Amino acid sequence: MAKTKRWGDTYIDRRNWPVCNERLVKRGEYLLDFDFVTKWKEELAGMNLKKRGTPYLFPKSLIELQAVWHAKSIPFRMIEGITRQLAEFGKVPNYNDYSTANRRINGLACQLVVPTSNDLTLFSDGTGLQVIESGEYLREKYGKKNRRWVQVIIFGDPVTKEPVSFEVNLIQSSELDSAKQQLAELQKKKVNISCFGGDGSYDEIALWNWLVYNRIEPIIKPDKNAIVPSGSRERDKNVKERNDLGYDLWAREHGYGHRWTATEGIFSAVKRIFGEQIHARSEKGMLQEAKVKFWAYQKIKRYGEA
Repeated sequence: MAKTKRWGDTYIDRRNWPVCNERLVKRGEYLLDFDFVTKWKEELAGMNLKKRGTPYLFPKSLIELQAVWHAKSIPFRMIEGITRQLAEFGKVPNYNDYSTANRRINGLACQLVVPTSNDLTLFSDGTGLQVIESGEYLREKYGKKNRRWVQVIIFGDPVTKEPVSFEVNLIQSSELDSAKQQLAELQKKKVNISCFGGDGSYDEIALWNWLVYNRIEPIIKPDKNAIVPSGSRERDKNVKERNDLGYDLWAREHGYGHRWTATEGIFSAVKRIFGEQIHARSEKGMLQEAKVKFWAYQKIKRYGEA
């Protein structure tokens, strides 16, 4: 394979491409995986065991499959048509209408599976998904409408190359504030984090002190004009090391290059597979659509590697 320079080292692509290719192909099988049908009645019985009011008529597994379809930009009415045809072919016992699919998908919790590693390394970064509205052409032609974005801030694992945690908002909070909140939530879940990294936007004294207090190694890029002393001994040490070694050597020594794998690689994959646009009209729907994209990415990725 071709060699390229990455963080001062010669990088050789040693991936087993037949295996990687098969994993990518297998992701498509999830879109037509109906194994859950064999446990249709059992799953519904468990879901309705302590439910008040109208019982569920369709299992969560079906709704999750339809959510992945919708993340692939298939409208709800087309989802009803697909499911109805599957019911006629005998692949599923029954089909739900588009309004039920809409309501159930918008109610999904979209909880990610968190790795159980005892020394988890996480990197955080943010991106934006553009909201497509009916007046987009007028905005482009006449400049009469402002673009709207949904901001997604994730914690990514460079080992599994999966999102571990995420927050979505209508650009109402900074990446730094979101990182603090997500770190606190992961700590409540007893997730053992050994290292946390991010770009210069995470270079804050309070965050440094919190990470050091909780025995988490910071891998945060310092600003080239950072002033020391700053009130954080570990940050001052990091700034001095970066100035002495230079950026490239500092990044290689601390593994800062893994940030691309943990965050930018995930953003690129999600946008290529599910698109980088949001089509929902309501604010609640916009946020849920963004959540489903990242949740669905982890789901099909794990399915392909199973």
